[in-house]
Amino acid sequence: MMQEKSSTLNIPLEELKLVGITGSTTSTSEAPLILVEGMEREVREEDVVLIENLNGGLILAVCRGGLGIDDNLRVGSYSPGIAYVRSTGKSPSRAKESYHFMLSFIGAVADGRVKPNDVIVAPGSRVYAFRGTSHNPLQYLKTEKTLLAGYLVREPSWDIPFDAAFIPYHIGVFGATGSGKSYLTRHLLIPVLLKAGYGVLDLDWAGVDYAPYFEESQVIPISEVESSPEAFLSYLMDRTRNFGYRGETSTLSMALEEVLSEHWQSLVKEASTPSELLEKLKDLVNERLKGQPKEGDQKSKHWIDLASMRLERGLSKLPLEEVETFMGKVGIKDLIPRQGEVSVVDMHRASDVAKLTFFLTLSNELLTRMYRGEMLNLALVIDEAPQYCPHEPRGVQVETTDRIKDLCALGRKHRLCVVLISQGIAGEIGINAAIRRNLNTQFIGQIHPLDLEEAGKRLSPYGIKPESLLYLEPGQFYFVGKMNPSPTPLLISFQVAS
Repeated sequence: MMQEKSSTLNIPLEELKLVGITGSTTSTSEAPLILVEGMEREVREEDVVLIENLNGGLILAVCRGGLGIDDNLRVGSYSPGIAYVRSTGKSPSRAKESYHFMLSFIGAVADGRVKPNDVIVAPGSRVYAFRGTSHNPLQYLKTEKTLLAGYLVREPSWDIPFDAAFIPYHIGVFGATGSGKSYLTRHLLIPVLLKAGYGVLDLDWAGVDYAPYFEESQVIPISEVESSPEAFLSYLMDRTRNFGYRGETSTLSMALEEVLSEHWQSLVKEASTPSELLEKLKDLVNERLKGQPKEGDQKSKHWIDLASMRLERGLSKLPLEEVETFMGKVGIKDLIPRQGEVSVVDMHRASDVAKLTFFLTLSNELLTRMYRGEMLNLALVIDEAPQYCPHEPRGVQVETTDRIKDLCALGRKHRLCVVLISQGIAGEIGINAAIRRNLNTQFIGQIHPLDLEEAGKRLSPYGIKPESLLYLEPGQFYFVGKMNPSPTPLLISFQVAS
């Protein structure tokens, strides 16, 4: 029998409500719960309960997979109960009616802390509910580096503990349009990251989910950020389709690479307009091309003239507003925020290729710092992640996908947290599988039906039916992985700051 007051929980039992007992078959990680009559109207999925294990100890668990059974109403074959319903239109006796949950264990409570449970729960053990009391069972999940934010769904007073030690193990936020991804990021994730001592650099792909919600001094238009010659070269080759050449290298591409590496800074500094920059670039490249053939080499001269013609034709087709996004004066180093600060890059004015080539410049700077052994203390929040690292990368996306892999690999040891936000988890609507494996903490909200299989891989082992994710309310997310001190996912929500 449980004593009147637990020495490990310090909770008077009269303040807890007996809701049922464990049934058969039990284990060290889960057990069925048979509800006391009437409790089926009170106990809900995701409620946290306390098991008094008859084999010794106390265990915190979460209610999952609710089920109601009445042997009198089993369909598919004849029974007296079915006959009674058909003849009278009324329900038969409720003597064979029962209501069950499957309990997914959080852990055993000892000395005020939760640890993995290694004792089989005995069938017939009593189960008590915390809901409706003043006691928050999640307090026993706190660690030395715990930060509190958000709350358990239906329990706004129960703060969720976040283990800050695992922030550099990277984060994924997944949910269909309207599920509340940007709200979660703005109102829960970013505050947690700031409290943990990180600076936050947010790349706002469309310029509508983050930029309008921060101070003007915190928002930097992408057109004001300096670009690298490598990024501009990648943009040129992608936009002009390698100027009509097949293969990766050509006389023209080599000349362009040489000119940009030598003169990019002066081109940006001296040109006042995008058209002037392109004109100066064309003159420098043509000069470099003309110096290549030997005197009298008519064949070489023919190819040089052809390269010059393709250069002029390719540059003339470039949208000037896109070229302007590469002429910024704010240095990449100045873009990266200090600890406890937030910077948002508003990318809405740039083309997709320009956005991706900007990311190449930024990732080069971050990787260089990590190669030098610096601790970055930075969270890089990447909105619309499939644009950078899709299921099947093409063009510039091949480079950006590789850069994100590198950032994730080095980030763990250099306090860089990569946060990827995506409408889909896997496949055509999701992100690259190699990237996904690096996201050791995930927030999974209302999903697209195409993601049922992938969500099931993460949540089904804990008794969560992936179909239930189709019906989550906006702002509700399953908290899964390293930052969650609970081994079983928790369904959380958050307050939207006014």
